Amino acid sequence: MFSEETEAKFRHLASIYPRRRSALIPMLLLAQKELGYIKAETIQYVGKYLDLDPSEVDSILSFYTLLRRRPVGKYHIMICTNLACLLQGSDDIEACVKRKLGVNLGEITPDGLFSAIEFECLGSCTTAPVIQVNGEFYENLDVKKTETILDELRRRR
Repeated sequence: MFSEETEAKFRHLASIYPRRRSALIPMLLLAQKELGYIKAETIQYVGKYLDLDPSEVDSILSFYTLLRRRPVGKYHIMICTNLACLLQGSDDIEACVKRKLGVNLGEITPDGLFSAIEFECLGSCTTAPVIQVNGEFYENLDVKKTETILDELRRRR
């Protein structure tokens, strides 16, 4: 189901923890990295690999926001909506992202390039407002900076 490299990482993760169950989140993150999101087959596979009931795997998947059940764009944008960011204008950033991409939050642009979601807290309150794109932080944003970031990402394709 996975590449040899990912399978090797699975074996390593399952071997380093005193309880195999502890490898669950790192394995799900690796699976998501390879497949783009966590499929139903992945839940079954990882559960069997770690001797866990699929419902246990599913409950972990339901709890953690960074684990996804659906595909996302090549550039997945998380817009912080916690109080510090809201007070600094993250609602304007969100409106800018939706306008520039032409889709609502939770949707993927027709070209598959972008998706965006609200995220409760990205933990960067002193540099609010912030977004994260594929793990990279963009801080102290305003609408103009956000537009520039989106334009640059679109050029990269």
